[in-house]
Amino acid sequence: MKINTQDLESIKDRIDLPKLENKAVLLIGSSGFLGNWFVELFDYLNIEYYKFDPILNPKQDITKPFSQLPRYDYVINCAGIASPEKYMQQPVLTMDISYIGTKNVLEYAIKNEVESVMMFSSSEVYGTPNPQAIPTKETYIGAIPTMGNRSCYDIGKQVLETLCNIYYNEYKVPVKMVRPFNFYGPYMGINDNRVLSNWMRNYLQDKPITIYGNGKQTRTFCYASDGIAMITELLLNGKDGEIYNVGNPSPEVNMVELANKFYESLGAKPNYDLIDYPDDYPDDEPLRRCPNIDKVVAHTNIIPIVDFKRGIKNMLNYFKIEQE
Repeated sequence: MKINTQDLESIKDRIDLPKLENKAVLLIGSSGFLGNWFVELFDYLNIEYYKFDPILNPKQDITKPFSQLPRYDYVINCAGIASPEKYMQQPVLTMDISYIGTKNVLEYAIKNEVESVMMFSSSEVYGTPNPQAIPTKETYIGAIPTMGNRSCYDIGKQVLETLCNIYYNEYKVPVKMVRPFNFYGPYMGINDNRVLSNWMRNYLQDKPITIYGNGKQTRTFCYASDGIAMITELLLNGKDGEIYNVGNPSPEVNMVELANKFYESLGAKPNYDLIDYPDDYPDDEPLRRCPNIDKVVAHTNIIPIVDFKRGIKNMLNYFKIEQE
């Protein structure tokens, strides 16, 4: 077990646990960051589930029909290439997972009359919102380029949402969609080229952390146990056909402020450099990102409770174990 019991108990205490009893879950993308959180949660709760992931079995390809699978009561699809470095290397596959993969999941749901489907979109669909639209609501219409170096991922997630909306309207598929806002915690890949992973790697190697660009781009960060609690409750009791922002709206900090909070959380002296965007990282990233989570709170009665200091310490403990 790589997630501490306190985090798993926190999720357990906030979800409608009886709705998972005697149910089986198809977990697509089980080897990823959030997939592993669901694996540990379901093991902890003794819930039956099936791991579907090409890392475990090359034949388990979401871009190929998987009609041979038996029926599962719930489906969670968190498959995707979320690392900027990796999706820039595999843009076609990234789009295929979002379009073909989503279509296959929805067709499976129709055939097997599943009770609920959870689809992972992304906060990337908003692009850089207008200042008056921050914190950003689900109703905000974002603007993202079709030919940028992030488009394979960003546009792919928009396609996922459109497909889910069509299948809900046409076939009444009980699908819910979530737009996660910068989750972090154990099971992040130390080489996935996301900001906190990069910083944790450099910190453990006693190197300065690096901030891309001028450091004025802002984010909010949500510890994974809070996000997984919200998403699991939405799977069980969310409204069909709806999309939800999932994250922690406070505090919204720029990258320089975040770097100082990072070191403060670890009880260390700040040590960072501002550098130009490297070639393997998309430089057209959103300049601001902060969610309005009123809708998910109203539908789940769950609010984020883990502060950044505790979350970063848990993440550090995980990476220390991984390096042993």
